[in-house]
Amino acid sequence: MDYRNYIEIRKISLLYYQYCFVDTGEYLADGIFYQNRITVRYGAEFVREGTRYRFIFCKIRKKDRSIFFKSMEELKKKMLLTGHGDYEYFCERIITTMKRWKDSGNFPNKVV
Repeated sequence: MDYRNYIEIRKISLLYYQYCFVDTGEYLADGIFYQNRITVRYGAEFVREGTRYRFIFCKIRKKDRSIFFKSMEELKKKMLLTGHGDYEYFCERIITTMKRWKDSGNFPNKVV
C-alpha cells in the first residue's frame, strides 16, 4: 500500500506538525491513535454531502511523527477490513488533484 492518505500542511511551529488526513464518519483513525498512544489535536473537518469520507485537519507533536505515519498505514488496512474498498482510489485521486493544483499555483477558490 504505497498511496498516501494524508497531506502535510506546512506551517512554522516549534512543537507541532500539521496534517490533513482522510477518514470516515465512524472516525476509524481515533481508535488507532488511542491504541498507538499518540496525542492528536483536531482542527477543522470537511465532508462533502453524499460521500463516505471526510478530511480532518490535525496537529501532532514533532516527536510523534513516526507514530503518526505508522497510524496512517494502519488506517489503510483498517479501511479495507471494514469494507471501504474504494478508500485507496479516493485517496489517490484527491491527493493527485491537490498536488496538481499546488504545482500549477492555480488552487481554485471553490472545490467541487
